[in-house]
Amino acid sequence: MSDPIERDPSPPRVLTRTAAAMGLTPLLGPQGRKIAAGTALIAVVLFGQDLYGRATAFTRLDPALRGATASRNVIVVLGFMPDRFHNERVAEYGVFAGRDGALNRIRLRNVSPDSLSRLAAVPWVARIEAMP
Repeated sequence: MSDPIERDPSPPRVLTRTAAAMGLTPLLGPQGRKIAAGTALIAVVLFGQDLYGRATAFTRLDPALRGATASRNVIVVLGFMPDRFHNERVAEYGVFAGRDGALNRIRLRNVSPDSLSRLAAVPWVARIEAMP
């Protein structure tokens, strides 16, 4: 007597469903993903430094200067020896009043509260201290 059920000698198959088979089409193809990644990289290069500066501004500002309502005299401390560009850029936020001992400590007078918050958002400024 022969066996009425024929056996398949191949191993059992695991059924998988692709996104297309489930009715979900990917938003972007391989080329679209490359374009999106390139666009994201360009955005990071263009806006990353400003976003980082704004996100970490509160760590640079001395607690005595937070919430200032009037113009203040401050010392801007840089973590490196500044070039002419850095000196001119820092001087845009107040009146340049010389150095405070070291070349990387710049005195500024009459820094408005708005300029103080914008200066704290500059990412290459290490910290801003109140001038005694």
